Amino acid sequence: MFIGQGRYITEKLFQWLFNRATTVHDVISIRLFSFWGWMFCVPVWYFTTKKIVHKENLSHVLVPFSILYLICLPAFSMYVSWASCVEQFIATTAGLISGYIFYVAMSTKNATRFVLAAFSVFIGLISLFTYQNGFGCFLLPFLLHAMGKERNFRTIFVAVGMYLLTYVIYYFLFNYNLRVNHIMPANRTKISIDFFPKLRFFFGRPLASAFHFTYLFNEKSITGIIVYLIVFIAWMIADFYHFGLLPFANRIKRLTLLLFMLALIYLPSLIVKEMYSSNRTLFALNMAVFFIVANSMLTVVTKYKSTVVVTVSLLFILNSWYNFRKQFLHPIQHEYEKVRDFLEKNYNPQVHTIYFVRPHEDFFVKKYGITRSWDEFGVPSTFFEWTPEFLSRQIIFERTRDRSIAAQLTLKSWLGKEEFLRAKPAISKNVLLVDVENILNRQ
Repeated sequence: MFIGQGRYITEKLFQWLFNRATTVHDVISIRLFSFWGWMFCVPVWYFTTKKIVHKENLSHVLVPFSILYLICLPAFSMYVSWASCVEQFIATTAGLISGYIFYVAMSTKNATRFVLAAFSVFIGLISLFTYQNGFGCFLLPFLLHAMGKERNFRTIFVAVGMYLLTYVIYYFLFNYNLRVNHIMPANRTKISIDFFPKLRFFFGRPLASAFHFTYLFNEKSITGIIVYLIVFIAWMIADFYHFGLLPFANRIKRLTLLLFMLALIYLPSLIVKEMYSSNRTLFALNMAVFFIVANSMLTVVTKYKSTVVVTVSLLFILNSWYNFRKQFLHPIQHEYEKVRDFLEKNYNPQVHTIYFVRPHEDFFVKKYGITRSWDEFGVPSTFFEWTPEFLSRQIIFERTRDRSIAAQLTLKSWLGKEEFLRAKPAISKNVLLVDVENILNRQ
């Protein structure tokens, strides 16, 4: 499924990982693959950021502060919790390394620069063929350069040119890969350049989420929009205040450049038809927004700087714990345990059909009072139409140890009790009815 989405490396990685998983419990090993991948990559992020921050004469506090923020991100929670996101440590870190190599290349000369640039493109293609949004991390070194005192606009524009060139090379290789594998491109990869709708989308959804930092809001939350605008405007005022000695026009150009780079970082989701700014797509943009806001905070706050950083860090940690434990893990774990227990206890050899009544999307929100954020936090896993069949067959297979029994089951699913009652399906002793909301409400 991933080749058609332009993620050939992810396709091969998933085949290798999931072909070794027989039971639901085996998925733990797949998530551990992501966890240990990040254990290796986080030091890479630390030392790379440290070198850039030192060279650009930015506050050294920005380095540990940014790494702590990285780990506390909602996106990071998804990367180590969803078995379908295990490739992200490769995509994001390869994007960063690609950008850093070109960052180094810009300060070298002659043949060395050419070799480094070529290597940068190669690593960038690894990022793109793993998860396209991860390549946005390429621009992070140059965003830090734009924030530095000795910034060179030529360096930034050359970097943007290389960034876009890598996309062009990827596009041709992507189409060649489709022809070789005789696969049609996925609908979500279709290019759609509607400037003003895309601009509205960028400022209204992904950038808003990035300015929420670790706090989760529903994408339609009015409160979330208000918080975003307050933080966004506060950052712009602080930035104007800090560079008050510069001419007004130069300050406008600087802010425009930073916003332009933020949009470029999220480019993969801005040039395709699909407009879905889920947390898992936001990692690079989140880090970019954190760098510009944290840098402004560290330059404007002169007294009690350590106290402010420690306080904000503690808030990130506590909120990250809450996001992971309460808004993601607890409801999903309870749902899985109860649904599995129901299937195992009520299945018998006479059952050849399973009627599966899926919970509503906002069921967890009503039951636990948590926030629903896209399809990732606060959403029942059995809400999705593809879950009932695969989950039921897998549980019956593990219950009977016979794949043929699981394969012969007839599965039908409906969203909510209302839809099920309207359908009026025939009930008999050969039918097992799985009503998820009823199962969870009575236990």
